[in-house]
Formats: sequence, structure tokens, C-alpha cells
Amino acid sequence: MTKKQGLQAVLFAAVLGMVLCAIFSVFDLPTADDTLGVKRRFNDFYDEPENTWDCVLIGTSCVDREWAAPLAWNDYGMAVYAMNTDAQPIALTTNLLDEVRKTQDVKLAVIDIRGIRMESLRPTEVRLRRLTDSMKFSANRLKTVKKAVEFYKEYFSYEGVERGEEMLAKLDEASMYIPFLKYHSRWKTGVYAADFLDPANEMKGVFDVSNVVFKANDIKPTKVITDTVPLNGMQTDILDEILAYGEETGLEMLFISSPSNLKKNEQYEINAAIQYLEEKGAKVINYNTDEKYAEIGVDFSEDFYNEHHMNSKGAVKFTKYFSKYLHDNYQFEDKRGNAEYREWDEAYSKYVEFYENGWK
Repeated sequence: MTKKQGLQAVLFAAVLGMVLCAIFSVFDLPTADDTLGVKRRFNDFYDEPENTWDCVLIGTSCVDREWAAPLAWNDYGMAVYAMNTDAQPIALTTNLLDEVRKTQDVKLAVIDIRGIRMESLRPTEVRLRRLTDSMKFSANRLKTVKKAVEFYKEYFSYEGVERGEEMLAKLDEASMYIPFLKYHSRWKTGVYAADFLDPANEMKGVFDVSNVVFKANDIKPTKVITDTVPLNGMQTDILDEILAYGEETGLEMLFISSPSNLKKNEQYEINAAIQYLEEKGAKVINYNTDEKYAEIGVDFSEDFYNEHHMNSKGAVKFTKYFSKYLHDNYQFEDKRGNAEYREWDEAYSKYVEFYENGWK
């Protein structure tokens, strides 16, 4: 091969790679199906100026329902972003932290532990894909997919899990690595202009599905219990991995149990996880106690749109309470007035308008 031919081959490979990346970026989780705002959250994350976040919140859908980042910014000048997905697998927490820390030198990670319950741990391909399909292609994405597949197999091979073989057969492992294999048929079902654009949330991750955030249901208060059940090896291994990650990276960890209506059987494992983490010396706050409900001012009849999720009124209460705790206990610089953070001022203005219009 001549030098000219070699150069042509390199250029062809580069162009082909760019074309394939463009195609694969469209033929993944459909934008039209992103009713929960997962793709927007990740698109916005990748557009964030580097090393501007103070803290990241990790967890399931309860996290972005209860956290209004612009409020914390306006009150204390802290940049705290929620990087959750609905039913986010807690087993992939360290992988998501790796992704965040590529571009954001966060000092604190707040981990909601709702996902440690075995029922919450139960993986589906959709739950895994909400995270993996939303990540940019990289070595970490491949590593995350590999771990997700291994976790899926581990869970459904676990002693006592019903329908294990049936669920294992349902996993489309190849398309987990190459989403195009799953979504290529969209040529027929429809590709839309929105698929070629990065949908955005201009309120720093505020959950903005208006038909639920501006809705109040008369939810019954949690009947708080302190009983526990033993965690199994899978659950303790996950918690140990997160703790070890914090020690190895120097990233400070705070574990929380977000306020919600919890049934008796839901509290057993969460209480056990809190106890386990405390015994390991971790910082843990259980917001599902009568004392915390009173301190936050939680009104279950007004602050939730369903049993597990706060509406925007509840989010204001929790954000005000939790951001004060962060301000009082962590040394986050007040960055209000810093030109680099102008977007956060704009996010607050948009949030105020969004909230006020929603509750008219």
C-alpha cells in the first residue's frame, strides 16, 4: 500500500466513523419516547461547563421530583445537579459517578438508597437502557453496559428469584452494546426532527412534566417503623462497592432515604441498609421519620402527586430544607454573581415562571 492509499484509507475510516456515530446517535432511545426527560438530563449534562458542579445527586425517579436545583442556587449559590433516571439501577452507581467525574470535579455525591430493595433492584432492559443508552459512546459506556448485563444475569440467577430463565432469555445483550440493532427499524416507524436535535431542560434538571408536578393527591402519611430484615449478599456487595469507591477516589458520600409514602414492607430493607451503612461509618440521613417530616413541613395530602413522588410544592419544601443542610455542613463556595454561572441565574428565572404559571 502506498502512502497515498494509506492516507485515503485513514480518511475513509474517519468519515465512516463520523457517519456511523451520527446514525447511532439517532437510532437509540427515541426522543419521542423520552417522556421522563432522561435524554434531556444527559444531553444537558454533557453541555455543562466543566468543573462547575459542587455536588451530584444519584438515585431513582424520586430524586429529580424532590430537587429543584435553581432554588438551591438562588438561596446559597451552590450548583447541585440531579443525575438520576427512573428506576435507576443502584448497582450502576459507581459507573455513573465515573461518567460525571469525567467533566465535573464534584466534592460530594448524594446517593438515594431507595433502589437497594430487592424489588427495586429487579432489572429490566428498559431500566438499564435509560442509563446506558443515554451515555455518550466511550470506554465507560461499554464498561457500564458490561456491568449492567452481568448484574441482570446475576439477579435472575439469584436463589429464590422466580422466572429467572425466562427473564434471562428476554435480554437482548448484543443491542445493549449496539443500540442500532434494537432501534434500526425506526426507518419504518418514524424518525423525527427532534431526534437530530439535543432536547434541553433550561432549569438545570427540574422535572417539568406539568401534568404531574402541578398535581396534588391526598396521599396517606407513612406509618414509620424501625424494624429491619437482613440484607442479602447482593445488596451488601452493592453498598460496599459504593463505599469503596468513595474511599478510593476521595469523593465524599452522603446516603439519604428520600421522603415518600412507604409501605411497611418497603421500610424493612431501607432501614436495614441505613443500619448497615451507619455501622460502616457512612453518613446517612433517613428523611422518612416523623421528626424529619415535621422539620421539612411535609404535608402528604398536598406535597405528592403519587405515593412515591413529590410534586413541585413538595420539591420546594425538600429543596429548601436539604440545601440548607448542605450549606451548613459542606464548604461550597457561593458563586452567585460569577459570570461563569449566568445560566444558573437564568435557570432560576425560568423556574420561578414555570412554577408560578403551573399553580395558577
